[in-house]
Amino acid sequence: MATNGDSLERPVEASLKATYRSLLARGLEAGEAANLTAFLHGLPSAGFHWTMPEIEAIVRRRLQHAADERLAAATSNLAVVPRRQGRSSIHDRRTPRSGSTHVIDSPDS
Repeated sequence: MATNGDSLERPVEASLKATYRSLLARGLEAGEAANLTAFLHGLPSAGFHWTMPEIEAIVRRRLQHAADERLAAATSNLAVVPRRQGRSSIHDRRTPRSGSTHVIDSPDS
C-alpha cells in the first residue's frame, strides 16, 4: 500500500530517471548527465559533482518540505478563521448601493 508521500515522489523520481537516461542516450557521461539532471531540476550545478541518489534525496526532501509548509499554512489558516456569533440574515450582509433610496439613520436622530 502506497503512502501519500510515495504517490507524490514517483512522478518526480520517474522524471529524474527519464532525464538522466535521455542524457546518457545522447552521449553524455554519467557525471555530466547527473549534473545536468540536477540543474534541470533546480539544483545548483557550478562546482558540484552530483550523483543520482543525491539528486533524488534532495528533490524528495524539497517535496516533503513544501508539503509540510502547505499543511502548516492550511492549519494556521483554519485556526484564525473567526466564527460568527448567532445567526445571520440577508440584511446583515447587504450593503447600500450607490443611487439607492435606502436611508441610513444617523446616530444623532
